[in-house]
Amino acid sequence: MAQTLRDFLKKVEKLPPDTLLCVAEVDEAFATHVEEFEIVENAKPQNRRTESLEAVELGNGNQTVVVIRW
Repeated sequence: MAQTLRDFLKKVEKLPPDTLLCVAEVDEAFATHVEEFEIVENAKPQNRRTESLEAVELGNGNQTVVVIRW
C-alpha cells in the first residue's frame, strides 16, 4: 500500500524546516511508491553533496533526518 503525502506530513509537521530529508533503498528493484519512512534523531551527516551515495549514517550523531525507504 502506498503512503500518501498526508501521512508523510503528519509525521514531519513538528520538525524544523531545515531537517535533512534522505532516501534509502529497501532493495535493488524499481520502485514507484514509498515503502516506509522514519524519523531518525541520532543521524550523522557524512557528506552534504547530492551525488554522494552514503550521505548520512543512521546513528552515532546528533542530527534529525527523515529517511524514506523505497
